[in-house]
Amino acid sequence: MSVPARKLETPSSLPPTRVRPSRTPATRPPRATPSRPHRRARRGSPFAFWILVAIVAGVLIIGIASLSAMLVQTSFQGDDLRSQLGNLQQQHEVLRERVAAASSPQRIMEWARERGMRMPENVEILHLPATDREPA
Repeated sequence: MSVPARKLETPSSLPPTRVRPSRTPATRPPRATPSRPHRRARRGSPFAFWILVAIVAGVLIIGIASLSAMLVQTSFQGDDLRSQLGNLQQQHEVLRERVAAASSPQRIMEWARERGMRMPENVEILHLPATDREPA
């Protein structure tokens, strides 16, 4: 089942709209009492204000200069630490080479010969009997 479509209202069937005339605002009547002259609010001395501004500006300038000096000093310390790190890395490499040279089998053999040690001529291997005890 279908529902019949609504019929659209035509402009002739709409009620006529009323057009209102434009209104002009009424003018205010003149004031009976004259307005009071505004007095300037007294907030303090302008001299004190300028002194306060000068103090605040001075503190800010000193603070910015101090911060800048601290940043420069930190930068110099960082550069010094980087150069020390480079020197220590070079020393580390030199020491590693010296350790490698000192622990080579050829050098150990030469050191032993200088002290009167020699290679064994007859090597005997001793077999120990197995024990039930665990080593201490």
